[in-house]
This record gives sequence, C-alpha cells and structure tokens, in this order.
Amino acid sequence: MKKLIAIDGNSLMHRAYWAMPNMSTKSGVPTGAVYGFINMLLKLLQYEPDYMVVAFDMHAPTFRHIEYKEYKAGRRETPDDLIKQFDMIKKMLSLMGIAVCECEGFEADDILGTFSVIANNNDIEALLVTGDRDSFQLVSDKTHVLFTKKGITDTIEYDVEEIKTQYGLTPKQMIDLKSLMGDNSDNIPGIPGIGEKTALKLLEKYSNLENVLEHATDEKGALQKKLIEGKESAKMSYWLGTIKTDAPVTLTLEECKFDKNNLSNASEYIIQLEMRSLAGKLPKGDTNFVKDVQASHNIEIKTINDESGIEQLVQKLLDCKRFAFDIGERFTVSVEEDLEYEIVIGGESLFDVGLDDAFVMDRLKKVFEDNKIKKIVFDAKKHMHTLSRYDVKLAGVEYDIMVMDYLINAINPADSLEQLTFTKMNGAKAGAGVLFIIYKDMADELEQLSLKKLYDEIELPLVEVLYDMEKTGVRVDKNVLEQLGSGFSDIISETEEKIYALAGEKFNILSTKQLGNILFEKLALPHGKKTKTGYSTAQDVLENIYDAHEIVPLILEYRTISKLKSTFIDGMISQLSASSDGRIHTSFNQTVTATGRISSTEPNLQNIPTRTETGREIRKAFVSSENNVLVGADYSQIELRLLAHMSADEKMIKAFNDGVDIHRMTASEVFSVEPEFVTKEQRSAAKAVNFGIVYGISDFGLAKNIGTTRKMAGEYIKLYFERYSGVERYMKESVEKCKENGYAITLMGRRRDVPELKSSNFNTRSFGERVAMNMPIQGTAADIIKLAMVKVYNELKENNLKAKLILQVHDELIIDTPEDEKEKVSEILSRCMQNVMKLSVPLTADIKSGKNWYETK
Repeated sequence: MKKLIAIDGNSLMHRAYWAMPNMSTKSGVPTGAVYGFINMLLKLLQYEPDYMVVAFDMHAPTFRHIEYKEYKAGRRETPDDLIKQFDMIKKMLSLMGIAVCECEGFEADDILGTFSVIANNNDIEALLVTGDRDSFQLVSDKTHVLFTKKGITDTIEYDVEEIKTQYGLTPKQMIDLKSLMGDNSDNIPGIPGIGEKTALKLLEKYSNLENVLEHATDEKGALQKKLIEGKESAKMSYWLGTIKTDAPVTLTLEECKFDKNNLSNASEYIIQLEMRSLAGKLPKGDTNFVKDVQASHNIEIKTINDESGIEQLVQKLLDCKRFAFDIGERFTVSVEEDLEYEIVIGGESLFDVGLDDAFVMDRLKKVFEDNKIKKIVFDAKKHMHTLSRYDVKLAGVEYDIMVMDYLINAINPADSLEQLTFTKMNGAKAGAGVLFIIYKDMADELEQLSLKKLYDEIELPLVEVLYDMEKTGVRVDKNVLEQLGSGFSDIISETEEKIYALAGEKFNILSTKQLGNILFEKLALPHGKKTKTGYSTAQDVLENIYDAHEIVPLILEYRTISKLKSTFIDGMISQLSASSDGRIHTSFNQTVTATGRISSTEPNLQNIPTRTETGREIRKAFVSSENNVLVGADYSQIELRLLAHMSADEKMIKAFNDGVDIHRMTASEVFSVEPEFVTKEQRSAAKAVNFGIVYGISDFGLAKNIGTTRKMAGEYIKLYFERYSGVERYMKESVEKCKENGYAITLMGRRRDVPELKSSNFNTRSFGERVAMNMPIQGTAADIIKLAMVKVYNELKENNLKAKLILQVHDELIIDTPEDEKEKVSEILSRCMQNVMKLSVPLTADIKSGKNWYETK
C-alpha cells in the first residue's frame, strides 16, 4: 500500500529549535531549527513515502481564536531567530520538491487531519509526524502518528493498539479526555478541578463526554458539582480540541508526490547555510548527476584489476613526489589532478573480477612506508589502522585533509570524505582524485588563516601519536571490573529497597513519568510546571530539592551508580570479552570539539567521574602491563594559570609565581580576611568563582553552584573583578575583539568562529560572549596538552624506550613503562609537560606512579 507522510511543520520546527545547540552561519544567520528539521526529514526516508506534505500555521487567527479569544493565550512568544528560520525551511522544502501547505483560518493539525482522510479515501496509508498529542484522535487502521517524544530523535509510532496500551482509550476518546482535563499548553479549560486520573476514570465508566455529562448527577460531592458547573466549558473544550478533517486545502494528492532524488536540488542552499554535514547526507539522485559533476572536474578514472596494472602503478608511485589515496568503499589513488586509479579488489562472488587485497598491499608496502614520498589522505589515523592489518606502516603523510578542514572549520568540520566532497565539489564521487584537486587550496587557506604552524607542529604529528595509543591500548583487569560490578549491584539493590520503602510502593525509578508521580504527587515535593509529558526529574531539578526529602539523595545516587555500572563496568567487560589482548582500545577523536580538546569513545574515558570515590574506584581496573608500572602526570590548574598569563593580572601572576594556594588567596581577597583565617566554606566558594570566571559564569550559575543567593553570588563576582581588575579587563577585551574579528583565537593560533555574537537572540548572544571569553583559555590548554603529547612521544622514541603513552584524559597523561625505565620516563614526562610553553607563570605537572590508574592520581 502506498504511503503519505504529513508533517506538522510548526511542531517540528519548534522541537528542533529547542533540541539543537546554538547554530548559525559565520555571518550570524540562525540555522539550528532548519538543521534539526532536515535531519528528521532524512530519517523519515526509511518509511519510503510516495507522498509528502509539510503543513504550517498561518499568522492570521484561526476559527478557534475567533470563537474563543483565550485559545492558546499565554504561550511564550516565538523567538526571533526561530521566526527567521520558517522562511528558510519553506524555501528548502520547495527546492526539494516537497509540498508545503497552509490554509487560512486553520492550523497545521487540521491540515494533517484533512490529508489523512484524503489519503485513506484513496487507499493510501498516512503517517503524521508531530509532537502534538492532539493528533492521536486521528489514528486509525490506515493512519498512524509518529510522535516526537523528546527533541526530534526520540520518537514513538502510535497506532490504535499503542493508544489503548498507553491510555486505555480509543483514538476518538482522546478528544473526550482533553475536554474533561483541559490542556494548559493550548489554554483549553476543560472542567476546572478535573485532572487526568479523574478524567480517565470517568471515561472508563461512561465511555465519552456526552455520557459523562448526562450522568453528572450520579456522581457525588465535589465531583458532581464540578461536572454540573463545568458542562459548558467541557463542550467548548471538546469543540476546540477536535481536529478538522475537511479543511479547504488547495493542494491535490498528486501535487504531494515525493521523489527522494529531488532532495539533492537543495544541496547548494544547504551549503550556502554552511550545514556541511547535512549536505553529505542528502541522497545523490541518479548516477548521471555524479558522472556529470565528475566530468566537469575532468577526473578520468582508470580501473586496475590485474597484476600488471598494479606493477605499473607501483612504479609510477615510486617515481612521484606525492600522491593521494583513499581506502573506503573504493580503493583509489591519484598522482595528478585529472586522473584517478581505482584498484578493484576481488569479492566473494564467482563473477567478481579483481585483485587479492593481500597481494595489492604487499606490492604497495614499499610505497606506503617510504617517508620521502608524501601522501595526501582524508583521516590518516583510520588509514594507519587499515594498513596495519596488512603489516604495512603509513609514513610520509603531508596533508591530512580531515585535520586541515577541522582547523579551518572548527565549529562544523567534515566527518567524512564523502561529506567534504559533496560540499566542496558539488556532489562529485569521493576518492583520491578529489583529494588531489582540493589539497592545494586547503593548504593555501591554512596559510591565510595563520594555521600552518599549528598544523605542522601539533595536529599533524599528533595523528601518529593517537594511532599508536589506540593500537597499544590500555590493560584492564577484568577481575577488578567484576568485583566493582558486584559491589555496584549490591549498592543498587540496597538503594532501590530504601527508595521503595520511602515511596511506599515499588516503581520504575528510571522512568521519568513514574518517578515524577511519586515525588511530586504522592510525596508533594516542590516541582516545576507540569507539561504534557509530565514533571521534569532532570538532574538539576532533583539537586534543587536535594534537602526536601531523604528520598531525593537516594535517587541521585541510584542514577549515578546505575550509569557507572551499565556504561563503564558492563560496557568494558563486554569489550574485554571481545578483545584478544586483554586491553581496551579506546578511539581518540582529534577533530570533534571546537576548542581543540581531544575526546574519546568506546569507552568515553573523559566521562569517568573523578569527584566521587565511587567513580574513582573504576580507575583501579586500568592497570599496567606485566612487570610494568604506570607513570602519570596531571597539569595543576592549567586554565587558571593561562587566565593569569593571558589577562596579565599582576596579583594572580604573583600568586602562581610565589606558589601560594590560589583559591585561599582569592577567598582572602573576596571576603577581606587574612589567608590563615579563610574557612573551608570560603575557600570552596572562591574555588567556584575562580573556575567559574574561566567559563564566563553568571551570578545565577554561581549561586546554584555554591548554594547561595543570586544577589550574594553577584557580589562575589563584583568583588572578584575589583581585586583582579586585569581579569575583568581581559574578559571585556576578549568579547570586543571577538565581535570585531568574528572569531576567538588561542595563543597558538587555533581559531573558533563565534557567529553567535551576531544573533538577535539574547541567550544565543550571551552564549557567544562566554565562548569569546573561555575559548582562548580552553583552546590554549588543549594546544598545550597536545603539544606535550607530541614531545613526550618523540622523546620516548628517540631514547629507544619501551615505555608507551597510553592515555590522555583532560589535562592528564599516562605512560605504561617497564620498572627500570620509570625514573627516565618520569623525567621526560615532567620536563616535556612543564616546558612545553613559556608563560609568565609556571606550568606545573604532578608526577605519580603506581600499578593502576587510581594510584597515579
């Protein structure tokens, strides 16, 4: 059966806007909602629609507003930077050949309802995509609702059965439910005093609103009075809540025909809006489009599928100064701009014609390992891993296009050659030919942006360092993990029983809805506004009511331990079971964060908590190799030291040079007491101020962190800036300089565009100001740790030591070394880290060693 997808454009745009981080072009044009919307639209392709229509509300009042002026009154105003994006999404949909429908006097809901009926009458299934529960009334055997539960990615498909499971109602009874309980978000009154529980009981008893009102006198007491007095309000609410299925839409079903090949027609506009990752996800259309684009770039493709062809290619490569290659879906090599060689590797089919991969790698080994022959590649680290499987080392990488693109486009780097190719060459087929065409322009751009030194001295050499760390891995003691897991399970069980006892019943502690009901209805704890999805039980909400009831700390502990166990204990045990060497081989991401920080995945070592003893216990499982020891070093307060240097604040510089406790000194300055009389609480508050200043913290944020009033927190910040006037001046100058240049920059030249400063939205601009203040500090810290890694790695190699750099987490480096190399390694680590950059204050790194990671802290 054919399928129509009808999208509530307003609902999806609002969801996307609030779900996505701040996004904009370099000129400040907001794009986050458009990005989220198109991402969701691309996910819908899995349903293989034959028709598609996107419905939008119009600015004019609807028939509901005319009849009931309070309809949707009190809704917050649509942000200016979201309003701007509605015209952008409509233009993009038009380019994609997707029908857009608006109907004066009617809402997007009514358009969806009308199209569902039109589709069903033509024996076509309808899938309605929306975040509005009102749409549930439209569900039938041929119409389902894809409901966006949270953000735009968390969805659930509702059919008749799912509505019955969730609510115990039929789709049509959803209107009855709303008419009884009302809807705060739409300002539909319902019957005052009747909530969801009572409404559901009434419908279970009387089936629909009409019968409920007819039997109002059968009820007793307060409920009877509410039903009698609220009769007209309920009827009005029923009328307001009923979606029209006969709106006067002018579009025909035929005009809503969908062809995914047309989506690529919006690629130029998407690239114009600087949404490169989206452009790469668009279906490319028919193959003629790709061929035409390739032809326009004069890339001739020669196929190599026999041994003589490989021998000729090897000779050509041995004679060249540099070449580009890519090993992905295709194995391609290019020595010149207009020619690409595609090496055909044989497959499993009897009819596949191609070469044996091991033979090819054996013949190319001397080329890949020749350091004098320079290579152009996208993601050299990935290719190092690929080649290592054939005992081939990759040497002589001159241009890693992925790293170069990351330095040029820090806030929106390409994550694949396909994506980069699509944005830079209009959809040409990704391969070595493209790499050879674009590398010169990108090298020139690095020069123009003064990024070449950063690339040559830090980012390019770091590729080999990270590859070696990933290849080596870190030894993990499975027995320690299992013991920790068993202990965590016991804590979880004990905490669970305590929570059940305090709640007076068993429930799913990790269910937001069930937990919300227990905390805010049964226990009547303070809560925020209840929404359609229930009460928020987010971390910050529970922390705000930490002392309101003894159940709250237990719930927070339960969540923490449960996450530690599932994410790290269970996750790493699973990885170890699949490992052949008893090691965890995490992936270090060099080109992800806009500040330059390295991140890691599988597992994400940056997320192992260090503030709690329970979290720190996990580090005991990370152990040295047999007969080895771990040597670790951690930069001490590197960001505060950089703040002192970059702000040139005399007091702060003197404090670090004199080796005094910076937090105690700050407390002494802010609270006007002698250092020896500073209390523990005052030092903690000063520490929060010190670190908060680096991140551009507000009085509200500081008040929340240290548990004081907003007024008092504001006073602390004011006193801080009075005492450290150089810091205040630096912060203001950073923002002004960033506004003038359009980007923030580190001491080593790393850039981060800050288009948020041009936004018309106050919150977005404020975010941009915080970035302008903290990116130079955070980014310089990232540059320093990266450069230290390169220097340490090179010294270990130059000294022919067996020691291996195995971990980098935040400002910490860990080396796995034989016992007899421990002193030498400690000296190298200390010297390289502390002398990596000359500042007006010392960089200090504390060296510790032990048999496991826990002992190095």
